Amino acid sequence: MTASVRPVPALLGLPVVTGATAGACVVALAGLGAAGHGGFATEPAGTLALAVAAVAAAVAASRLARSGHRAAGRLAAGLAASLLAYLGFAVLAVATVAAGHRWAGPAVAAWNSAWIPPLALLQLTASAAVRTGTVTPKAHRYVGLVLGAATLVNALLTTATEPFDGLPTIAGESWRTAFAPVGAAVTLLGVAALLLLPVTLWRAALGSHHTVRARLGVAAAATTAAPLTVVFCLLLAIARAPGDVEPSLGSVAFLVALSGTAVFAVACAVTAARGATEPRRVGTVVRATGLAAAALLVVGVGTLVAAPSSSLGPTSVALVVSALTVVVGGGAWAGAGRLAALLTAAPAVPAVAPVTPRGGAEGTAVGDAPPHAGTPDAAGTADVVETSGPGRAAVEAAPDASGAPPHAPASAGAGVHGPASAGAVPASVGPASVGGLTAREREVLAALAEGASNAGIAAQLVVSERTVDAHLRAIFVKLDLTPGGDTNRRVRAARIWLEHARQRR
Repeated sequence: MTASVRPVPALLGLPVVTGATAGACVVALAGLGAAGHGGFATEPAGTLALAVAAVAAAVAASRLARSGHRAAGRLAAGLAASLLAYLGFAVLAVATVAAGHRWAGPAVAAWNSAWIPPLALLQLTASAAVRTGTVTPKAHRYVGLVLGAATLVNALLTTATEPFDGLPTIAGESWRTAFAPVGAAVTLLGVAALLLLPVTLWRAALGSHHTVRARLGVAAAATTAAPLTVVFCLLLAIARAPGDVEPSLGSVAFLVALSGTAVFAVACAVTAARGATEPRRVGTVVRATGLAAAALLVVGVGTLVAAPSSSLGPTSVALVVSALTVVVGGGAWAGAGRLAALLTAAPAVPAVAPVTPRGGAEGTAVGDAPPHAGTPDAAGTADVVETSGPGRAAVEAAPDASGAPPHAPASAGAGVHGPASAGAVPASVGPASVGGLTAREREVLAALAEGASNAGIAAQLVVSERTVDAHLRAIFVKLDLTPGGDTNRRVRAARIWLEHARQRR
């Protein structure tokens, strides 16, 4: 469901400011690198990648602001600021170390922890792009709190060992941690926090239908990129020992990976916010995520089998890595393709007669998607099942007697391929008087008509699934929809919403 609010003017000029600031940081780091300071922190590949990612996040913030997604726009602006801060702390750390300044230690500690906030903010940006309202979800608070604590703990407890020659690399032996148990506990909490939003959004997506499923799936793929980046960081540690890979090279690779993850996440956020659910676009997002995960697996295993301590010869290593690449890469490509097809599958809805609630209240605007279920015809062509458990789809439709899937009626919209499904049904313009529903109940009913499951409705409206269930019970009572009959109450309620919307076209 798409929020309809005024844009944030302050974010519209953000790309220019971000670009100028990022450019100044890149020039400063290039100058320090030319003077022989900083090591990998001044490598052009890493610094330019961070600068590009910061500008991309600022552009996304501006676009989200123009489209009325205030929360997502502000979070994208925060992501841009955090990437700029990473660059700024790099300049400060390299300059103070080169000058032998007494603030060199704190500066390096701040720089060494500045990579954590971007991971949190890119997840929050993608998640906020598919939510409505002004309430901050509890999951967002948890992610922000835990990863904020992880940043602080990492800055305070982790320090570089002596001698401090330039900036330390990703090599584990370059660092020591005070109060190691505290650091380990916070690290585990941070990993759990990074997994919370992907699990929540994937669950909501797979339990929903049609455009809701596709939009939530795009946001879920974006949030999945953050834990994959952490996995990449761990693989770089493996590449250092036992892989014997140059630590500076691995550190630059991490900066590039973090930047790429940020760009991917904000692109997904803009896509999800606009309701762009074309199969080709969704397939690109899902396949990119799947192939990234496959690449990490191949790199990790390949590093282990190619380590100097391994007993395998060069030919055996090449064969193992090649076979693993084919199997894992092919499996990821096929699996991601199936998942993308599932996310963008057109609703299977046979044409049905209009249904009007008792009392027949009139509506005020249009909807853009059919209910994602059918009713049994004379041949029993559709099997409709009512479910009330969280995360489950409301209805299931079966092929018709000829074996071909049933199709949505033309009057209900064009499916995921058509322009009518480019965005959600704005609750503010829905059938305001249907059964005397409240504003929140109309929002719930509009999301239900789009095909959202209870989990999908909860994810979009920032409420609990228990609250969604309570709203649905109230809606069924007000629309005088009792259990039983040819179709379940969810289907009948969705058809009532869409029928009244069609009457006002």
